[in-house]
Amino acid sequence: MIVMKFGGTSVQDAKAIDQAASIVKGRLPDKPVVVVSAMAKVTDQLLAMARAAGSGDRETAIQLSRALRERHYNTTGELLGTGVFTKFHSELEAAFEALDELLRGIAAVGELTPRTTDYVAAFGETLSSKIVTEAFLARGLDAVLVDSRECIVTDTAHMRAAPLFEETNEETLEAAGGRGESPGDGRLHWSDEDKCHDDDWTRRVGLFGVDYWLGAGRGAD
Repeated sequence: MIVMKFGGTSVQDAKAIDQAASIVKGRLPDKPVVVVSAMAKVTDQLLAMARAAGSGDRETAIQLSRALRERHYNTTGELLGTGVFTKFHSELEAAFEALDELLRGIAAVGELTPRTTDYVAAFGETLSSKIVTEAFLARGLDAVLVDSRECIVTDTAHMRAAPLFEETNEETLEAAGGRGESPGDGRLHWSDEDKCHDDDWTRRVGLFGVDYWLGAGRGAD
């Protein structure tokens, strides 16, 4: 089994994601587990809208969200074509509606906490992993999306959480086993980077990355 990490520039647009699909397809005999980041610059944009909302500037926050929504829609449409995109559109729409609702709530309170900052920032990986999974499926790859919040367990620190290795290893096995699979069985397991949990809250990993912890826990290359 190998862990393949695709950073922001490697999933920044339709062309990059299509190239990623080709790379992964060539490594199928190695049983890849793939970790993807948010599309390039998306995390910075999410943090910018979170800060705007925290300062009470709801209008700017929502405008930034709309620009991000358009970028993801355009990329998805180019990757999937009209027919498949139409079916997938509602899932993306729900994610952005949840983001906008969160931003409005932050603006209403007028405060941006570390906990909320992590939650907003995680939308980038949530969106990219969904899009990449659909793109891979459309290209004949047997991709399975695994949200890393299902298997990466961290301490309680926000914005710089440290994964708990033993607990994470157990959860990784359970997350795969619950799908009737085992890690490294030859299918593609898509996991969002930097979104982990110790309770019900999302936390960003500050020590190494999800790809490192998944690889170390499964003994991957």
